[in-house]
Amino acid sequence: MHISVLFNYTESVIPPRCRKPRTVTRDDGKVDVSIPVLTGDQAPVAIRVTGNFIGRDQAFSYELRWWEGQLWSPISLDHAFEPRGRTTGQDNWDWPELPEVVDLRNGGRNLCHTYDFQGTYGSNPIEDVEADIHAFAERHTVIDGIPHRAVAEPRYVTMTFGLSGNHGGTAVLLANCFNINLKAESYFGLLELEAALSYATQVAEKRGDTKSLPMRYAGPTFEVLLPEVVTIRNPLALRALSKICEFGTAPEQALAGYKIASTIVDTEEGALVLYEGQDVRLVRGAAVFGAPGKQEFAVMVRQPIRRLLCSCCGGVTRGRQWSNRDEGYGLCVFCIDFCSRNETPERFQSLYGVRGVHFDVPVA
Repeated sequence: MHISVLFNYTESVIPPRCRKPRTVTRDDGKVDVSIPVLTGDQAPVAIRVTGNFIGRDQAFSYELRWWEGQLWSPISLDHAFEPRGRTTGQDNWDWPELPEVVDLRNGGRNLCHTYDFQGTYGSNPIEDVEADIHAFAERHTVIDGIPHRAVAEPRYVTMTFGLSGNHGGTAVLLANCFNINLKAESYFGLLELEAALSYATQVAEKRGDTKSLPMRYAGPTFEVLLPEVVTIRNPLALRALSKICEFGTAPEQALAGYKIASTIVDTEEGALVLYEGQDVRLVRGAAVFGAPGKQEFAVMVRQPIRRLLCSCCGGVTRGRQWSNRDEGYGLCVFCIDFCSRNETPERFQSLYGVRGVHFDVPVA
């Protein structure tokens, strides 16, 4: 299916009897794009969605299809994957058919809410506008004669509100994107609803949000027909399934009761052989200086840790710790604060820490 798109663009020109160029807007831009036309067999149903509108007593259902590594929706959706009308207060959430000619010209910019194109103000060279239009065309397709548009993969997220202690609360919600202000551990894929509820329960208990318990999810229900289309996985779940962890995952692994050791070997497999028969996790470290091919690994060996003594004051440490070369020793939070303010970073590291890896230790 081919359509023609009319658009505005800007170019820099030097008017007659002038020396300096200036930006001029042209309205004669035109580009032809192709919209894929598919059958239901080419784009199978991947996810069936059912639910009830939040603001009214009415049910809804729709299907998300899978094609070219992308989910496609036949209707307009909000951030919580609830059908949303394209006009305020209306139920016109079905996507309109694409005409043979789409006119994006709106004053001095390119804008068309009906077909989901929003251009920018200012300088828009013709090459940039054409690239935006081709990207716009890639978000559209026609499946079994019904217009579809690309949508993001749904995901569960644990959200907290207020200052804890039931001032606000904790909930499991839906999201269509990642928020860099939230921890990656707060996000779960469509196949991890139970894990999301369990994680949110732990968060609510720590915050004292008793009114949020027992934790429930009240959003749409997703029936995943093609599990391979679900790409989002909770990072903590992935680390627990893998023996080889990325550098910097020590805090999360130590929460499960691992104790830090170290070894220098050639490969990850070599490190695992040294601890054969034990439940271990590896944290990939840096290459060893002066030893080509050698790699340093932090080896976390699964064993119960009943208590940890502060190497500065000798007290039993609790909560956030600072790891030490000697097994069973670390710094309590008070000594960490005192030493970091009164010692140089080099002396602080040489006396009390190795690379500054901190972790939580369960106390019996």
